[in-house]
Amino acid sequence: MVFIEEKHSYLSSFTDQPKQKALFALVSDEDLAAQPNEISETDAIYYSSIQGIKKNAKADFNKQYIKISKRKVSENSAAPFVHDDFLIFTLVIGVLKFDCNKDWLFGVIRNRAKSKTTTTFENLMTGNYQSKANNQSMILVFLFLLDKSKITNDQLNEAYSAMSDTKESFNNDFIRILYYRAFDIIIKFKLPRDTDEVSRLIEFETRFKRRINIFTYLVYNTLLLILLIGAFKLLHSLPENIKSKINEVGLIIGIGGVGLLGNIIPKLKAMFQKFIFRAFGYKKEY
Repeated sequence: MVFIEEKHSYLSSFTDQPKQKALFALVSDEDLAAQPNEISETDAIYYSSIQGIKKNAKADFNKQYIKISKRKVSENSAAPFVHDDFLIFTLVIGVLKFDCNKDWLFGVIRNRAKSKTTTTFENLMTGNYQSKANNQSMILVFLFLLDKSKITNDQLNEAYSAMSDTKESFNNDFIRILYYRAFDIIIKFKLPRDTDEVSRLIEFETRFKRRINIFTYLVYNTLLLILLIGAFKLLHSLPENIKSKINEVGLIIGIGGVGLLGNIIPKLKAMFQKFIFRAFGYKKEY
């Protein structure tokens, strides 16, 4: 109860701290508030990158990543953005989520001041989630966002054990936000059930959703192809005297009809995809 009160009190203090609010929005289900009006270019990239990640918009994130990756980073760089944990964590998530080029971000991380946070950033980039040198809050939050199937019972136990050291967990706002979010994740996964079994179910769900997306894509394109072939054969089966009466206006109307179908069919595709999910027991909100 004391922990919940402390967490609520701390999160309530973000009223005048948009950067902290944005990070919490990134790692939780909270909506991202509008970014402040007068901010630096670096902070604008930070807010816009979070927006791109939450919208699952690769192009939007990549635009921000290209912008910041034009900056040169030298050994032992003192540039503020290099040591901005909020920004670097956001970029790590976006780069791995959208499979962007890692070289520039690797260079930034390797030229940061050495610390547990820096080590964890590098291990996130290489997929080394099991290292004892990692900050377990960061690892757990990262996996929850990008690949829940890798959250095992051992991972949760390791995180809980490490996070019990509150002196380490509360050394700055960045770590503290991830600490609170990680505890929420531990509570969510450590319900009285076999967590490893849950991990396998989540992994299956990920594969299932991917296959359903592929299936509906194939059905959608097959339907379009059938319609085009059918229209082509119908046209060529008409008597010659009717064919001769088809003029440019008729062609324009036909093209317009195809365009109309092109707008309707994607909606049918989405409806079909929802039907498949519901047929396999998914709740309406999923």
